[in-house]
Amino acid sequence: MKNVRKVGCIALIVSTFLLSTVIAAATSSSAQEDQLRAKLDATKALMLKMAPDPGYQDSIRKSVFEYEDSLSTHCKSVTLEFDSRDVRLRILWPVDTNQKGVPISGSWKENVPGTACNERRMYNVQVDFTKKGPKFTPTYPGTAQGNPELQRDTLKNIDLITSALAGAKKQCHGDVLNTALVGPESHLQDNGLMSPWNESWDVRVCDKLFTVQVKYTPDGKGTAISVDASGIQAH
Repeated sequence: MKNVRKVGCIALIVSTFLLSTVIAAATSSSAQEDQLRAKLDATKALMLKMAPDPGYQDSIRKSVFEYEDSLSTHCKSVTLEFDSRDVRLRILWPVDTNQKGVPISGSWKENVPGTACNERRMYNVQVDFTKKGPKFTPTYPGTAQGNPELQRDTLKNIDLITSALAGAKKQCHGDVLNTALVGPESHLQDNGLMSPWNESWDVRVCDKLFTVQVKYTPDGKGTAISVDASGIQAH
């Protein structure tokens, strides 16, 4: 379930987890629901204000270059399509402000299409607001649902397997070229835990391309990562 509103060329999306929180608030207290919805509206207004700002776009661009520099190709030529209808802004958690109206918490993810060295990608950058200002963190291209830390842990698991499959004498660092959500998004269950979800990752290791299936299972302590070694496809 997605709450999407087109404004110009930007689609504003509320994460499934956040929608579940809104529904839970509605069943417990109308005042809590109204407060949360007011925060969502304020966050959407802030997103629309910041999205076209040159300084904000420059921060997004720097994060994308940071991702590209992490790849073995180290591409220095990147074109981002900020005016594309495929741009998405997904609210991860509503923004809170201090007494001066300055954002101090909350987060969203920006998806922006682009091209690097003739390879087309859907870039992702997570924007987290702190008391020291906004923090921009690149995440892997595509539609992976995990936060930056979960994605990094996933790649560590994938690297251990694909390096051996690539026939490398030493472990090669994998380049994540694309990710895709397979099946439904994770959602809040009656037991208070998020539901499991599946993803497909395209990873380049030692100049060889692999497609890897990954399953995520949240529990009370975190999220378990399961890589299907037998289902890895070499291209």
